[in-house]
Order: sequence, then structure tokens, then C-alpha cells
Amino acid sequence: MSRRVVMLGLDSVDRVLVQQWVAEGRLPVIGELLAESHKLMLSEANRPLPGSVWTDIATGASAAHHGYLHQHQMALGSYAWRRVDSSQVKIEPFYATLSKNGVRSALIDYPISHPIDDFNGLQVVDWGTEFQLWHFETRPKRFAAKLFSTYGKHPFTNYGSTDLALSNLIALKSKLRRGIELKRRFAIDLLASADYDFIFFCFSELHKAGHFFWRFHDRKHPDYTEAEPELVDALRECYEHMDRALGSVLAHLKGTDDLVVVADRGMYAEHRGDHLIDDTLIKLDLATPRGKAPAPSRFRALRAQLLGGKRAREIYYYVAHNVLPDAIRESLLPLHRVAIGGEPPFDWKRTRVFRLPTVGESYLRVNLQGREPLGTVAPGAEYEATLREVAARFLALVNPATGERAVESVCFPAKHFVGPRSAELPDIGIIWNSNAPIDAVASDDIGVIAGRQGPDRSGNHRPEGFALFRGASFAAGRTEQDGDGRQIAPVILQRFGIAPPAHYELSAPRAIVGLPRSSRAA
Repeated sequence: MSRRVVMLGLDSVDRVLVQQWVAEGRLPVIGELLAESHKLMLSEANRPLPGSVWTDIATGASAAHHGYLHQHQMALGSYAWRRVDSSQVKIEPFYATLSKNGVRSALIDYPISHPIDDFNGLQVVDWGTEFQLWHFETRPKRFAAKLFSTYGKHPFTNYGSTDLALSNLIALKSKLRRGIELKRRFAIDLLASADYDFIFFCFSELHKAGHFFWRFHDRKHPDYTEAEPELVDALRECYEHMDRALGSVLAHLKGTDDLVVVADRGMYAEHRGDHLIDDTLIKLDLATPRGKAPAPSRFRALRAQLLGGKRAREIYYYVAHNVLPDAIRESLLPLHRVAIGGEPPFDWKRTRVFRLPTVGESYLRVNLQGREPLGTVAPGAEYEATLREVAARFLALVNPATGERAVESVCFPAKHFVGPRSAELPDIGIIWNSNAPIDAVASDDIGVIAGRQGPDRSGNHRPEGFALFRGASFAAGRTEQDGDGRQIAPVILQRFGIAPPAHYELSAPRAIVGLPRSSRAA
């Protein structure tokens, strides 16, 4: 009898919450898995670029090779941000390698994926994912009708934005439970089939639960409220519902199946100072605005007309970042700043460092000569000195409300990850101290800069994740070790006797896979 590999993705399931609720007896299924499995703890390796972890896992490589950072990325050779989709990833994922080597696979909702023509098996894209970086599609295409007729649309299929009204969050809780139930039924039906040697199935519901229910879980959060009892324990209840669903799914594994369970990263309070970075860079003379900021009262009526509601702002943002050519967008930036009442755009000829789109942490880019269109910082010694200066000045920032350092640490992704796309990576990563809200930062260099963070979500991504490996094909024993998401793909390929592609940056952990098996060329 052939041995299948079943890989379950638990998108943004938080390791700290899991350990707490396992200890309290609330998550018995995950607790049993933790006790029975090899554990690969994804910790420090996730910190520089936590938004790329699922893609690191898929490709066995860092963003310096695959190029995906965030749904909004700066277009190389310009200062424009653009929305990207999953086709941004140019490196073959491990499941495509499996397919090419004759391993019949079912791939359900791998985060940040797009359809693969001639896929050897079944692929479902963005039926119930958090990211929605493609659109709902299946391979074979005809399976889409069967999926909808059997299970229906997942609540995340073509999902829009989340309204923060308590009544809407109660409805979201119900949608998440329904989504988990749909996934549970589909997963069980897949496991009952003998058609696949590899099955990947992702549960994404706790990702959104963490973002929007954190403030009801965290009693120290400034927006914590007990006004709606159904939400007070919503996050824990979603975890408990997932645990029960997971137990139902695992009960349908065969005794010969190998199991891999992966949580890419976790969740904690959304306490960051990203909204203060532009002003901080200006105060530190690292960036220079173009012109003067408009007086807010003078343009209040214009802002109300242009951005009268959330939907209008969403349309405005979409057009600006997805429709307008870069040159037109740049020329309209002053009008945009007038409309929102913000600072004018930077004068690139007098700016040394600027902010990039953010996910989880905050990212900065040096305005480097030869890389940026109007670069001001020379490569080599001046670039290195700029990195040191920025790190020192941000590490000196204090949160006046607590007296603690506002920044926990600083990293350098473009230097940390080396590859053909390193130039697309942030030069500097700012990891904020998440112990308390950051409504102001202060230092001797800048005085005090204050401003409230937007209320969009209360949970932010904790970098830590984990991977569990259980089954007779893995090495004997139960080990725990720190690791990297890039080590997971080689584990899967080695399990099927397939040599890893040349772009893989790390090997499978020997403590998990044991001695290498004879391999087929990938």
C-alpha cells in the first residue's frame, strides 16, 4: 500500500495562543499533535520578511529569489507602489515539482498561488483563502462547478473588506465557523479518495479571526470592549472550533499516511508605529517633503467630496495603484495629499530613506544611486553608513506612554537574503515593540511625534510559526528544533525521492527525515 503525504496549512494560527490553550485543555487535538510530532519552530528566520513565509515554504527559497513580499510592492526603477498578484512568484513551487515528477496531488487553497496548467491532479485557487491574490479558479476548470454544487461558495470567495461594526463582526464570526465547516467536509471527502499521493489543504479562517477579534481577546488592548458578549471569547472559540474540525479530519487518515501540519506565523496586538515613520524620517533629515503640507481646515470640504466614505476611498486607492501609469500617479501626488490632508510627497532629489508598503513590520528603502531613479546615497561606504545611522536613530525611539523602547529590533533584509532579486527587498526592517499602543515616538533627535494608528484591525502578525511532522516515513523519535520555512519543501520532495531543484537554499533537517533516500532528478 502506498504511503500518502497529507499536509495541512493552518494559516496564521498563533503558536503562543496554541500553547496556552493546549495547557488549559481547550485544544486537545493540536495538543496531541504537538506531543506526537517532530517540531520545526519557525522563529527568527521569519522576522525579516514574515509576509513571504508561505512563498518561502512553497519555493524552498527566500524573496531574494522568488520576489514576493506583500500584496503591494514598489516597482523596481520607480517610486511607485503597485498591487501584485501571485504571478509575482516566478520560481516553481514544490507542488509543481511533484506534479512534473508524476506525483498525483490535490492542492487546495495554497496561499499566494495561481493555477498550473496540466497539473497532475486537482488544484483549487482562492476558494477560501485570506490573501485572494488571484481569483477563484480550479484545475481542471470543470471542477469549479462541482465544488460549488457540492459545498457552495466559501465565505472568503471574492471576499471584500471587513466592516468593524460589532454587528458585522458577529456576522464574521459566523462566516468563519461556516468556512471551517465547509473546509472540514471537503477535506474528509478528499481523504476518502484514493486518487492522490500528496494532499495539501489550507484552513485560512483563523487568519482573519486573529486580525479582527484580537481586541476582544486582549483585555489590555485600548479598544477592548465587552459590549457584545458574543465577541468577548470569539478568538478562542474559533480556535476551539478549528481544533474540533481538525480532529474530524485527522480521524479519516489512513494508518500509512504521513502528516505535515504548518502554521506560517502567528498573531498578536497591532501595536506599531508605521503611521509615524514619514514624519520621523523628515525630522531626522533622512527625507525631505516636496512643498508644504496643506492646512487641514482649508481642504476639509474637498476631502469630504473626494473621500466621503470607505467605499470611495477603496475605489480611489484601487485606481491610483492599479490603473494609473506611474508617471501620471507621480504627477497627481500633490492633489492626492491635498485630498487626504497629509504631508506632500517626498522631494526625491533630497531624500535618503523612504518607507515601503508594510505587512507585519515596517520597511524602509535607501534612495540608492544606480538603483532608484533619483538616488542620493552612493553605494558602498555611504550606503553602509546610512544603514547604521537609521538603525541607531530608530532604536533610540521611546514610546512616551510607557518609557520603553518603541522599536524592538532592526534587521536588513536586502543583506540578509542574497539572490537575483535582492535589489527588490527592503534595506531596513523595523520591528516594533508590541507591548503597548504606539501613539507617539520620542527621542533627543526628533522631540515627540504623535498620531493615532488607524482602526482597521487590532491583530498583527507575530513572526513565529511552526511545522509538525508525524509518520513512519520520518525519522524515529520526537524532536524540537529551530528552523526555517525553506526547509519544508525539501522534506516533501525527499519523502517522494525527488532531488531538490538547484534554487533551494536549505536542506531538509536530518533530525526529521533521517538519512537521505535515493533520488530522482527534479
